[in-house]
Amino acid sequence: MTYNAGDTICNCTLLQKCGNGAYGEVWLAIDAIGANVALKIIKNSGRYSERELTGLKNYKDCNHPNLLKIRYVEITDEQIICIMDAADDLNHGNGEYQPDTLANRLRKYGRLDGKEITDMLDGLLSGLEELHKQGLVHRDIKPDNILWVNGRATLADVGLIAFEGAGSLVGTPGFLSPRVLEGNPAEASDDFYALGKVIYCALTGLAVSEYPSLPADVTISMDANLNRALRESCKNSIRSSDEFRKLLAQRSKDKQPTHANIKVIFTVCGILVIACILLYTLYNKENTSELNRGNEPSKAPAVLPPVAARVTPEAKDTQLQKLETLNEDAMNDLQNKIQAKFKELGFFSDNGKLLSVLLTYQVVSGESIRELVLSGRGNPRIRITAVNMRTTTKTPTVTEQRLFSLLMDYAPDLSVQTVRSRQRYWQNQPGTPAEKQNRMLTSDPVMQALALDAVIRSGINSILRNNQLTEDNKNGLQSLMRLRYYLLTPEMYKLDYLRRTSKD
Repeated sequence: MTYNAGDTICNCTLLQKCGNGAYGEVWLAIDAIGANVALKIIKNSGRYSERELTGLKNYKDCNHPNLLKIRYVEITDEQIICIMDAADDLNHGNGEYQPDTLANRLRKYGRLDGKEITDMLDGLLSGLEELHKQGLVHRDIKPDNILWVNGRATLADVGLIAFEGAGSLVGTPGFLSPRVLEGNPAEASDDFYALGKVIYCALTGLAVSEYPSLPADVTISMDANLNRALRESCKNSIRSSDEFRKLLAQRSKDKQPTHANIKVIFTVCGILVIACILLYTLYNKENTSELNRGNEPSKAPAVLPPVAARVTPEAKDTQLQKLETLNEDAMNDLQNKIQAKFKELGFFSDNGKLLSVLLTYQVVSGESIRELVLSGRGNPRIRITAVNMRTTTKTPTVTEQRLFSLLMDYAPDLSVQTVRSRQRYWQNQPGTPAEKQNRMLTSDPVMQALALDAVIRSGINSILRNNQLTEDNKNGLQSLMRLRYYLLTPEMYKLDYLRRTSKD
C-alpha cells in the first residue's frame, strides 16, 4: 500500500516521510492528541518481518528513558505498523523536519566534541544496562540507530534485538565484532564493540569503514578517555556498562589531571618523532652519566641491533602506553595554561558576552594583519567581523614597524572552512549563552584559538591607538600568540613538553 502526507493510520496523521527501504517506510506523524510520533510501516512477509516481530516481542518488557519507547503495534495480513516516540528535530523547526540522529549530526557538523560524546555515552550505557539486565543484546548499534528524544540520547531500532547467545549473524558491517563474524552468537561484549566504533565515527567524522585511519588534514580533538574506551572496547571483551564507564573515568596512574576535556591523537609520524626524541634523550643521559664517573674515556658504544629484532610485543605496548601518557600529560598541561588565561581574561564570568563575537568572527590571515598594521587607516584597524584593506602611502611609525616585526611569528593561519563549520555547530547547540560559551572554551580547540585571536587583535588595536609598544605589551602579545600556535599545532607543544620534562 502506498501512503502520502495527510493520510491517517491508527489514528495518526502522516506528516513527512523520513525513511524508505525495501521492507517499508518510516514517517513522522501526529497522533490523536497532537503529539509527534514516528510510524514504522513494514510489509508483513518474509524473514525481515518475522525478525522484526521477534525483536518487538523480545523488547516488550524493556522500559527505560534511554531506550526508544514503543507506543503501539498493529499487525495485519499486509503490514506491521509500529508507533514510537519521534526523534527531536535537528533543524529546530527551521525548514523541513530532520530526525536528530547521530548519523544526521555527523553529516551536518562533521564531528562531535568530547563533552557531547561523553553525554551521549552516559545515556546509551544506561539504556544498554537495562537491555542487558533483561538478557537481551541489541546487535545493531550504529549512528543511524542513536536518536535524541526530548534531549536524551536514545537507542532505537529494536528489529534485531535477541536474547544473548541466540540469533543468527545479522547487523551492520563495520560494527560487527570479530567474534560475531566468526559465527558466534551475539553477547553483551559485542554491543560494546559496536559502541566503540560509534565513538570512532563521532570523534573523527569518518565512516566506520575508515577505521582505524585518522583525518590527515586537520587536528583531531579527542578526550583521552574516549580514545581509551574506543581502543579497549574494540580490542578487548567489555562485559558491562560499568566496565565501559570505568574506561571513560580512568586517569593516568602517575598524574591526576585537573582538566581532561581536550586531548589530541598522535599521528603516526608524531609518534615516531617523539619516540625517537625520547630514546635519544635517554641515550644521551646514559652517556653523560658515564662520562661524569671519572676521567677515563668512555668506551665506544656497541652497535645496537635493529629495534624490530630486540623489542618484544610487550615492550612495544609499554612504549606506546608511555607515549599515550606523555600525550595526555602534555595536552593537560597546555589546557591548564589555556584555561588559566581565559579565567584571567574573565571569559568564564562574562555571562556569555563573548559567544556572539566568536560566532560571527571572520578569519584574517597573518599576512593581511601585518599589511593592516603598516598601511591601514582607522581605529580599530583589525576588526572582528569585517576587515577592509586600505592601502596608503604613509610612512609607518616606529611602533608600527616594531609591531610588524613582532607579528612575523603570527602563525599558522586559521582555516576559514573549519571555523565556519565550528561556528555552525555551536550556533545549533542548546543552552544559555554562558553555558554554550563555557562548553566551547573548555572543549573546542578551534574556538579556543579564535578567542585568543580576538584578544590578540584587540591588543594590536590598542597598541596602534596609543602608538606605543611597551615591553609588557610585547610580552603579552607573544604569550597569546604562543598559546594560539600550540593550540593549532599540538604536536609542537608535545615536543616542547618532552624537552622540558626530560630535563627534570
